[in-house]
Amino acid sequence: MKKWILILIAKLMVTSNLFAFQVVQGEGYQFVDISLKDTNRIICPVSIGQAIFSKEKNIQVKIAGQNAFVKIIPHQELNPETGQQKLVYPSYPRELYLECGGKIFSLVLTPKDIPAETIALRLPAYEKEKAAEYEKSGPYRKTLLGLIRSAYLEQPPEGYQVEEINQPLKNSDKIELFLRRKMKGAHYVVYEYVIMAKQKVNLDEIHFLHITRNPLAISLSKLILTEGETARLFIVSRKS
Repeated sequence: MKKWILILIAKLMVTSNLFAFQVVQGEGYQFVDISLKDTNRIICPVSIGQAIFSKEKNIQVKIAGQNAFVKIIPHQELNPETGQQKLVYPSYPRELYLECGGKIFSLVLTPKDIPAETIALRLPAYEKEKAAEYEKSGPYRKTLLGLIRSAYLEQPPEGYQVEEINQPLKNSDKIELFLRRKMKGAHYVVYEYVIMAKQKVNLDEIHFLHITRNPLAISLSKLILTEGETARLFIVSRKS
């Protein structure tokens, strides 16, 4: 009996949701970047309690269940050269205190001229419990397929944590291989790799099984690449 499962990802081909993502954990003040002009989102694994901030600092915070939406409020200023009013978005840092799972997170928000940010607040004990529940919720094969689907859509299951890596692993005459990120749960880890072709190449999942320990499932987004094309490779492994 094979110790791993080959999963064809062609059935999963839908538009991927790409977003900027930051993770906050630990005590003390945590500095996070937010968009100066767009609405930013902060996620707690459970419903958010209080949000404490200084309204006079031109900031708006709205709580909706597990989400807090944060936006910098602009004000009008007179342009002395033109004599006309203009909108100004103050870019100084703001303090925001959020109650999440009985814990107070102290955030220092640094506005920048970037797209909207998503910030995840971590509760490790709660997340491990939820990840374990997900992993036991269905048949083994269905769970592995669900993990690869979640990684492909960039929508981790509840309790899973995403770690950005972006590390080059292999540079041959045919391909370049990068470890893009890990998605970690209670008992499983999903590795996402990016393969870039230097020439036309046929890919086979079997050739990549050795790059992780304890592989359980593997899937490629494309099997044939031309020069300059990329493919995403997903491997589910059992935690050591």
